[in-house]
Order: sequence, then C-alpha cells, then structure tokens
Amino acid sequence: MFSYYEAQADSYEDFYEGRGQAVGALAREYPVDTKAISSLLSGFGRGNVVDLACGTGFWLTTYGGNCTSVTLVDQADAALTKCKQRVDKLRLQAKVRLIQGDIFEVPLGQAAYDACLLGFLLSHLPELQVTDLFRRLRAILRPDAELAVVDGAWSTAREPYRQREGFEHRALADGRSFAIRKKYFERAELETLLEREGFPVRSAYVGNVFIALVARHAV
Repeated sequence: MFSYYEAQADSYEDFYEGRGQAVGALAREYPVDTKAISSLLSGFGRGNVVDLACGTGFWLTTYGGNCTSVTLVDQADAALTKCKQRVDKLRLQAKVRLIQGDIFEVPLGQAAYDACLLGFLLSHLPELQVTDLFRRLRAILRPDAELAVVDGAWSTAREPYRQREGFEHRALADGRSFAIRKKYFERAELETLLEREGFPVRSAYVGNVFIALVARHAV
C-alpha cells in the first residue's frame, strides 16, 4: 500500500476532479462530493490538529486556516514532499509540523490535540489495526476533540464497478499495478463504528463516491 501511494503521489489528487483513479461513469461524481466535503470541513480544525496518513495534504486547503497548529503524519516520502509544497503555497509554515513515519509508532503527545483528520485511512486497515488506531486516538485527543473521517462510500452507483471489501488492483499510467486493501462504507456502519469507539457523530455528508463524518471525542 505504501509503495502504491509513493508511486502515485504526483497524480493522486486527480481523482478529486474525476480523473486518474476515478471510476468509469462515476467520474463526474468525484468533484461533486469533493466540493460538498470541503464545505463540511470548512468549520473543522480548532486548536491543535493532527492529520494522520495526510498524504498530499489535500484537505489542508479547507481547514488549515482554522488551526493554531497542524501536525501532518505520513509514511510516504513523495506524498509528504507534495504536502510540503501545499503548506508553502498556503503560507502555513509557521503552524505546520511534518512527520514521516508509521502513524502507529511516531511520537505524539498524550491529550495534545483538539482535532484529528483521517482521510482515506480506515478503508485500508484490517479490523485489528482499526482497534489499535482508535486506542491511539483516545490517548492523543483531548476531551471533546473533533474527529473528521473522509473515506470511500458504498452506494448503488458504485456497486457495478467495485466489490464492497477486498483487494483492488490499481494500475498507474506507467504500467505498474498494485493490489490495495480497500473497504467502502455505508453511513450506518461508519457511524456505528465511531460511536462504539467513543466518537458520537455530529454532522455528515454521504455522496455516491465519498463519505465524511464529523464526530466528537466523548469522555
């Protein structure tokens, strides 16, 4: 998975515009859902924010101006390079810290953050790692902290093109192909997961290709 995101860093964001990895006749839905989620996240990001598996930092454009500080964590060097370019373009250098490493292992302060973003992360993790991730979130987030989850949505429109859960083969323009673990979420399933882990949902957007939920850390 990390090799895939490393290889795709330069073209990763194309799918937000309905290109690249956007799926067939659904391509026109990607920019629609991207715009709606940007609107949902426009009020997200008070205080100190951590973005785990931040990739190229695409959503930073939406929430970066709301934060006191932002910690961006990713394992892929090429993705972080693109992310730094975005930070520079947005002139957020004074409030941003970039960390390269495993999201489960990098040092992060206890109860140090007021908000966390998980963008297209949960859908790649097996169940045991999901449990470990939420254990870590409860440790690093302050009481009443925000949690925003953006991921792939399961819908009747997507069903002809993908399976609900399993390994997908992703081909790049240079001919390389990668097998990627992927799960698509319905709202009820994702909302139940968050509430079970102590993050009741406050607001949501559900599209044909993307889903986004904003929750609070209930202590």
